Amino acid sequence: MSSSREADAIQAYYNLLHGKGADDAIMAQRDVLLAELSPLLADLECTSTAYRQAVDDCLADKPAQRWPELLTIIREFYPFWRGDVKAVMQYADTVGFELHPISWQPAVIDLQSVWPALQSEKFETSELWALNGYVKALKSMEHKQEMDIELRTRMAKLMLLRLREAPMTEKNAFRITADATLPLFNLKNTRHLFLNAVREFYYFWAAHPDAVEMLKQLQPPEIM
Repeated sequence: MSSSREADAIQAYYNLLHGKGADDAIMAQRDVLLAELSPLLADLECTSTAYRQAVDDCLADKPAQRWPELLTIIREFYPFWRGDVKAVMQYADTVGFELHPISWQPAVIDLQSVWPALQSEKFETSELWALNGYVKALKSMEHKQEMDIELRTRMAKLMLLRLREAPMTEKNAFRITADATLPLFNLKNTRHLFLNAVREFYYFWAAHPDAVEMLKQLQPPEIM
């Protein structure tokens, strides 16, 4: 393996972005990040675990406010780095590539102050529908421990709390909120658990009719 893999992946990624009309500012933003990420990926196995570790190292010194925009690029680039053409096309058809700056982010919070209060936070009926459905699904899974369920539940509550101010016009509100919340957790293992929890919770928040089945399909979780 060599850096030519990363160079080829970047070229394929850029070709697609240019084809979708990405402007110079969008490309420059990706140039800066991928110039830093690529050397961290060079000579690594082409696995989600290796990519996650490189991403952790790349983001370690980045301000929390920049994580949503950086994670968007990192998430887009991942299937190109894996050389997974099918995943690239699926991503393009479902999530889509972000060709505009992020215009909204949830308000900055102090996690140490908010976290304990989540236990007694009052939620609206629509919020509880998603939350209770998620908790019920977690409890039906044999390998989930009570402490694990409690932690995931509180992470879902944190997402609901931060999503309250999201504008109705922001179609990527859930993803942006998750990306903005991730750096609030200092421990890498907790960040990875949070990513898995919000990926699971998304289907209940979005009222997906097969949310329970979608949750089961995520086990064991894929990192990126």
